[in-house]
Amino acid sequence: MTQKEIPYAKSWLLFFLIASVGGGILGALAGAIIGGILGAIGVPLVKIGVVTGIFGFAVGIPISFLAFKWSVGKYIVTPIVKATQKSA
Repeated sequence: MTQKEIPYAKSWLLFFLIASVGGGILGALAGAIIGGILGAIGVPLVKIGVVTGIFGFAVGIPISFLAFKWSVGKYIVTPIVKATQKSA
């Protein structure tokens, strides 16, 4: 790996970890809450599994976007902008 590739690798790794762990934790938490509510009102377990899976996935999408935006902005865009401003 060359010196120029390190920011890309760091950005991808942080994005992957934050999106996976953060999205998984928030998705599981939201799914548990929705599953508890659906179970309390008597929805069959198969339907609860489908609904909570879809809801958990939907909760993870914004986490993924925000993690991507943050990691690319911090490790790729900001250094490029600073280098461009120094050379101008």
